Amino acid sequence: MASIIDARARPPCRTCRAIVPNRSQLNYLENSALETLYERDDVYPTFPSVALSAKAGCSLCVLLWRRLTSIPPAALEAIIKANDKLVWVSSEKRTRQLEVSWDRKVKLQASFDFLPYPTISPSGSTRYGRASTAQDRYQHGGAVTSLSLSYRPTAGSLRLVNGTFWSHETVEFTVFDSIDLYSPRLEWRRKMPSAIALSYENVTMIEHWIENCLGNHSECSNARTAENWIPKRLLEINDKDSSFEIRLIEPTENKTWLGIKFAALSHVWGDINTSPPLRLLSSNIRQLKNGIQGSELPKTFLDAVHVCARLGIRFLWIDSLCIIQNSLDDWREQAPLMHRIYGHALITIVATSARSCHDGFLQRNVSLIPTAEVAYSVPAAEEQGGCDDNFLIIYGSDNPLESWRMHAINGSKWNTRAWTMQERTLSSRMVHFCHNKIFFECRGGLQSEENEPVQESDVFNSTLWPRNPLATFEELYQHWQLFVGEYSARNLTVGSDKLLAIQSVAEEMAAVTGEKYIRFAGMWQSNLQHELLWFVSMGKAERLDTWRAPSWSWAAVEGQISLWHRDFRNAQVSTPRTLLNRLSLHPFEVLEIDREYPDSQSSNPGFLKVRTLIEPISHIHKHLASGSGRSFFPYDLVIDEPSDEHGPRIDGKVFAHAKLDFEDCIDVDFSSTTAGMFLYLHVNNNARATGLVLRSQTDVNVSLWKRIGIATLFFDRSERPILKDAFALSNGPKEIALV
Repeated sequence: MASIIDARARPPCRTCRAIVPNRSQLNYLENSALETLYERDDVYPTFPSVALSAKAGCSLCVLLWRRLTSIPPAALEAIIKANDKLVWVSSEKRTRQLEVSWDRKVKLQASFDFLPYPTISPSGSTRYGRASTAQDRYQHGGAVTSLSLSYRPTAGSLRLVNGTFWSHETVEFTVFDSIDLYSPRLEWRRKMPSAIALSYENVTMIEHWIENCLGNHSECSNARTAENWIPKRLLEINDKDSSFEIRLIEPTENKTWLGIKFAALSHVWGDINTSPPLRLLSSNIRQLKNGIQGSELPKTFLDAVHVCARLGIRFLWIDSLCIIQNSLDDWREQAPLMHRIYGHALITIVATSARSCHDGFLQRNVSLIPTAEVAYSVPAAEEQGGCDDNFLIIYGSDNPLESWRMHAINGSKWNTRAWTMQERTLSSRMVHFCHNKIFFECRGGLQSEENEPVQESDVFNSTLWPRNPLATFEELYQHWQLFVGEYSARNLTVGSDKLLAIQSVAEEMAAVTGEKYIRFAGMWQSNLQHELLWFVSMGKAERLDTWRAPSWSWAAVEGQISLWHRDFRNAQVSTPRTLLNRLSLHPFEVLEIDREYPDSQSSNPGFLKVRTLIEPISHIHKHLASGSGRSFFPYDLVIDEPSDEHGPRIDGKVFAHAKLDFEDCIDVDFSSTTAGMFLYLHVNNNARATGLVLRSQTDVNVSLWKRIGIATLFFDRSERPILKDAFALSNGPKEIALV
């Protein structure tokens, strides 16, 4: 099998000759797929017809067969032995059983993905769509980027025992078309991946990306990122002939230092206990100022030094070497400045492919990637490059997902970490060193060393924090909700970093809006009435063994949460004497919030004192009726009701539906609720969830309450109450302290 480096064009077998990216289809088709005439009948899962053609010498069939049969060996053996009743579902990465056996006959078909290059209209706006000109008549305004090979049962979709259907599977390969590789338009010319990450071509390309962003992307900077600012500490790099001189410096803000350019590193730490890397400690700060040997640095750090040296960047910021790791005071000082560090860095060097600080990210194995280079021709040669000796270079790595453009970044371990999400969000421009491929990401788009067309979805990346200095709190809060939702599902080596690793995003938002951020809760003071109603959006929440945040904060649980609640009602125009109208007469008020850094060892850390309507809960029951539409609020909250104004309380009524933060609630005995143990606290009239379910904090001498869930007083999005007389006899709002 040839590699990318030494592939030579060969004629394919008779069947594969139909795998042709005929761009003349684009004269009348506006979709992004180029269909081919390729069809082959074969037998699942061994594909003997493709195997026979591969043995006969068709290099493309060799590549296709390798990918078609890339099912885990144990699964492949099970499918063969399962009496025609098992299939491999690649999206689930597992086998599935069929209801009935089948003949295993499949039909293979192939198509190409065609992506258009963006064009600039006369008005200056960017257009994402095909626009061919006389200069690029053969490219048709875009590039062929991948080959999709699908196979489906000839008998039609097959029903699985779980009730779903198995209709087809698809495998993908990265493609380079000679028409794109030799385009007369430099900005539309595809490029093969380099065997060396920091090749002359790649370094020149990175420099061009940086220069273009600085000169043309107004969305990538603002007044704050343009001001002269440098971090408290940096690594200074002096590139000698055969080695580097590296030392820690603490630059002062004077004319000598303010104009310097520096890079920042974003990386995955990995298991630092088994093999701890060099770190800045209060005990070795003088030593690191005297000098650091390259051999002392973990491979990822040393690779970042190499990148800086090749790009002519003299200074580098690395978190573990520029923040004193055993100083809480230094962390508290530096953590809120992350938005300035990554925002002011000329580039963020992202070790995207590294799974730890010891892995490095510059190594490549391009020469080992199986490749097929096949010649092709189309019926009207003059319409497809002006000749009939076009060729395709088709390759596929062992990981099929690497054919997907964004998987190299979004599918990496780096992209699962909480700290790296903040770093990506705040960076002005990033150079991602992925496996065998470099990407450049900024607010102007996502580009790669292979020069695929920049797509609209790449430009409007919701992960990158907007830089509009005139943005309102409401506009930025939409981004905050999305950010917290994804961030809460990410991983942290140190669980107590949950709020620390998001703090600088809040600082960036506060710098624009002037709003007050509650650091120990991860919430905005002006929006507490909305944010207190957070909920677990996917899976189950896990309890924490130690205090990390107050119970009313989303950071108090481990799990994916959501801050999003759509407004359904308008209490301002509600009908008099209705529940909604009664609630609107007593608005929710925040009276007092704990100090910025509460003592987690105190009896009531992170308190929040509010005044609002409350209702004691006599019982909490799981609603067992099926098909009732109660999947989101599966619990009933019950109150005892009096027989008359002064009479004894009798059997209770359900007045609200609830969703508990922890489904197991192992420390709560709902069946024998004691008086005053649980409370409904009203928060918001308009949202789907209207209040909190609280439990009394009984281990202290003062009256404190902990959140255990959210609840709603209404059946649905309308104003129809679950119990219209709820709060009818209320004595008015009360002061409640939450912890």
